[in-house]
Amino acid sequence: MFFAVDVAPWEPGDWPKAYATSPYMSTNSWVFFRFLVLLFFVGHFVAHLVTYWPGEQFTYFIYLSRWTIACEVVQECIYFLLAFWGSVLVENGLKTPTLPVLVKIHMALKCMVLPTCLLSSGLYWAFSPFLPPPYISAAVHGGDVIVIHLSFFLGRFPYAFNKCGYILLWAGSYSIFTVLHFLLKIGTDDSAPCAEYPLNECPVYADIDWHHPKHTALLAFGGALVATPLLGGLYTGLTMLRDRCDNSAKVMREATLVPREESVKLQSDTFRSDQLKWETKTPLNCGV
Repeated sequence: MFFAVDVAPWEPGDWPKAYATSPYMSTNSWVFFRFLVLLFFVGHFVAHLVTYWPGEQFTYFIYLSRWTIACEVVQECIYFLLAFWGSVLVENGLKTPTLPVLVKIHMALKCMVLPTCLLSSGLYWAFSPFLPPPYISAAVHGGDVIVIHLSFFLGRFPYAFNKCGYILLWAGSYSIFTVLHFLLKIGTDDSAPCAEYPLNECPVYADIDWHHPKHTALLAFGGALVATPLLGGLYTGLTMLRDRCDNSAKVMREATLVPREESVKLQSDTFRSDQLKWETKTPLNCGV
């Protein structure tokens, strides 16, 4: 299954430990850090929107990087709410009986934007004709990558390979949008014309041109199929490296590798050993 929403190695009821704690700061400090991250994303997204919306209008949202920053803002809002809620549960020693729906929604969003923001930003810096960009563009095409990965390494967000399907979902959704963009003749704004076609037929990106369907379909599907396991494996490895510095996460991850039968056997052997020690230390009373 590649669309998991679990918080392994934590138990479902222990999701606050994954969302509201950090190995490097207190729970309250982590919640405050999440608030600062939220301010960064919301502030820069609003500033970017105000800067470019007057000239682009609704074509503002045709670019992949704009989808990414918008999704980042939504997931950071949810992340802060979960961190605050989780901090209350942790401080009071409480758990939820099941994994909340809000955690599952955030898990899906986070597993989309964590790997794809790196890809989106990389493509922008590799192919954008507007380099070097102004600060506000650099902040949402690189600054977001730095902040979201800093948050990832300082926290305990449980990424795993069985969540990499969300990368494919993200890529597939945008690919379908580019097809609709072509069929509906949405085109681009005046600031990004193309020489080959009328403005309303200009593709979002030159390489994703559905006037040439075979080439574009091969590029889209091939890229998605290659990027999904590649990025999924990369972030699974980064999660394991991060957890090596976190004793509690490391212990819980290793505990999941112990078979249930072996765990029962170990508990039984421990009980028998303790019982034997008690019998040898306690003198027998035979009624004498």
